[in-house]
Amino acid sequence: MGIGQVTYSLLALTRTYRLQAVSWAKESVSLIPRTALTETESTKFLQALSDIAYGADVNSLIGQVEELSDVCRRNRTVQELVQAALKPLELNLVTAPVS
Repeated sequence: MGIGQVTYSLLALTRTYRLQAVSWAKESVSLIPRTALTETESTKFLQALSDIAYGADVNSLIGQVEELSDVCRRNRTVQELVQAALKPLELNLVTAPVS
């Protein structure tokens, strides 16, 4: 999924779910260690989402998504930290015996 797709998905979610979408994003961003993403960087991104939830221009979101993307790709170590933090939990599915 490219930057444009991510941006427009976030835009659609934020416009539809408003502050709930901001809350979901905040929960996700909080999983990224501060060694990979600073408080300032995450705050700027979340503020852009909040602004969109209240009807602000989409250009602020586009810039912040691109900036967050750049930050999360700084180097291999940061990429690994971000990917590990956002990786979905493994599902342990147990199949029930068929009777």
